[in-house]
Amino acid sequence: MDATHNNKLYKKSFESFNKQTFGRDFFTRGAFRAFQRYGTYTQLCGILHKYISSRDKILVGGCGNSTLSADLFDAGFKNMVSVDISSTVIQQMIAQYSKSHPGIQFMAMDLLHMSFDSGSFSCFLDKGTLDALMSDNDSESKSRAEKLFLEIDRVLKIGGRYVCISLLQGHILECLISHFHNAGWMIRICRCEEAETSDEKVLAKKTQRPSDRFPFPVFAVVCTKFKIMEGVSPLLEYCPSDNNFERLSTLNELLSRVQSVQHFATLCHQISQEGKASQDVFIELMDPKSNKKTPKYTLFVVDRHIKSNNKFAAFVVPQGREVDWLFSSSDGRRQLADNAKFQRLVVIHLGRDHQFSNLECVQNELAAVVSSLQPEGLAENTQIPFLSLGTEVNQRKEIYRGVSDSTGEFVIEEVEEENDGRTVILRRLIFISNPNVIQSEARLKKGKVDLKYLSCQHHIVMVKELKQHMENNSSLKNALVLGLGGGALCTYIHQELKNLSVDGVEIDPTMVDLAKRYFGFVPNARLKAHVADGLQFVKDLAASDERYDCIMLDVDCKDRGLGISCPPPSFVELEFICLIRNCLSSHGLFLLNLVCRNEEKRTGVLENLKESFPSVQTRKIKGEVNEIIVCSVTTNKTAKK
Repeated sequence: MDATHNNKLYKKSFESFNKQTFGRDFFTRGAFRAFQRYGTYTQLCGILHKYISSRDKILVGGCGNSTLSADLFDAGFKNMVSVDISSTVIQQMIAQYSKSHPGIQFMAMDLLHMSFDSGSFSCFLDKGTLDALMSDNDSESKSRAEKLFLEIDRVLKIGGRYVCISLLQGHILECLISHFHNAGWMIRICRCEEAETSDEKVLAKKTQRPSDRFPFPVFAVVCTKFKIMEGVSPLLEYCPSDNNFERLSTLNELLSRVQSVQHFATLCHQISQEGKASQDVFIELMDPKSNKKTPKYTLFVVDRHIKSNNKFAAFVVPQGREVDWLFSSSDGRRQLADNAKFQRLVVIHLGRDHQFSNLECVQNELAAVVSSLQPEGLAENTQIPFLSLGTEVNQRKEIYRGVSDSTGEFVIEEVEEENDGRTVILRRLIFISNPNVIQSEARLKKGKVDLKYLSCQHHIVMVKELKQHMENNSSLKNALVLGLGGGALCTYIHQELKNLSVDGVEIDPTMVDLAKRYFGFVPNARLKAHVADGLQFVKDLAASDERYDCIMLDVDCKDRGLGISCPPPSFVELEFICLIRNCLSSHGLFLLNLVCRNEEKRTGVLENLKESFPSVQTRKIKGEVNEIIVCSVTTNKTAKK
């Protein structure tokens, strides 16, 4: 799985690993200790024995004072030369091992200017040397790396391997794989998970907790020397585990695999160190073997700030239920964690475009990932429970999928839910660009749309306000809805308020067609749809003699980075609000569905409304970010903030 996440705290932590000064600071804090952290022989032997043979003539480059050379010698790798630029270190190593390891060879030499004959070796082993050589991302570091690579190329014979143990910071990874790929070498990158744990844990074969691990993943890059063959692209492979490898087509794919592992490891370490997850942390897992461009899983890490005997669990949300408030919102997921009574709960959404056989398959695929997110204090080998709403993981049936010029890709789907012990079928319109938000919903009754059902709470509040307004103004005759969508609000008003004509305005003709085909919207003399830009429609309306007794604004904002999800900012600018006011009759009512998490922007919207309307009230909706702003032309109501 490839992992990405959205939280700025963890992104910043990962970026600090990739910044130019990280490598220099890392090695300055203690070269010996940092060097050993790339793994001992015990931790690396699984990888080393796979790619190095006792028959190889091995050059250990930048051996330093690591015990690795002696450990390899003890394991039967006798044809080996270990070199380091420091003559002092080499003298120390000779003095330490010459008697206990007769025949072991240590030499002082500059790896950038080696005196060995060309083709002298079949393996060049580098444990952290390249990282030390490229501790900065500057031209001098890159020049040193290029000289090292050219020397490695020269001293290795055809078929020889450059085995590099590295943390693979971004600049090192790009420099390394681009050089050898361009030179026609095969490249395989393997994860060295045992090198990220304490040596005692490896020897005891004990389960690792997140805090036991080194915070950055360790990799082995195996570059095998081949002659450049015209028209033949050298192989690129990634091995996330011992018995699993993936053949890739481009360097960018290989970069992505490594970076996703680094992101995820950084996230797990940060959460472990803090003991709690930020409210906004989520991880998206892509399936690298699938051609789907959407996440296969999305994991939300939810922490309760209380002590509990139930420490950790995962909750798998069935496909089709991820749009429910309990699973789609931060507050909902925290309530779910409270209900489940676990200190940390990982809430798992299943990707819309992916197939899942059953809960057991999901659990098997995610067990290792979820385990990496476990909190402190869990006993080793703790069985992590996977919870769900039963054993079925798919409660969604896709009815239609299409693309609109305005909204992009969308789906019409049906979902079964339990309501008072009875199964109900809900038909939904979902925009793929915002998959956890229901754009329109209808309830089916005996296979047909129930026209007297309203699913959206903010629509229910709007209708309630309209009904109350009509009780005080019985002469009201028409309403305008900006943002038709699936037509549920317009259809409901048409059914419930027989004396009222309803006009719906929708910029996207595809949505009007979907409303008619799937959501029971049937235009007639009292129910009409206008395909038009809402801004221009209101402008033209204000210039005409026609007026409406009620205008409802329920338009979704496509740009999620503006801090306001509904409506788009252009619909709440003072000039447009003045036009809305001019389009209302003398007893007119304006109802605005406002979804705004930015308090400064929300205050600005309310101030603009108060410039045009003598009465402005807010109606909060429990459990939702939505609020309905009720604006009256007359002052027959008491305004409140």
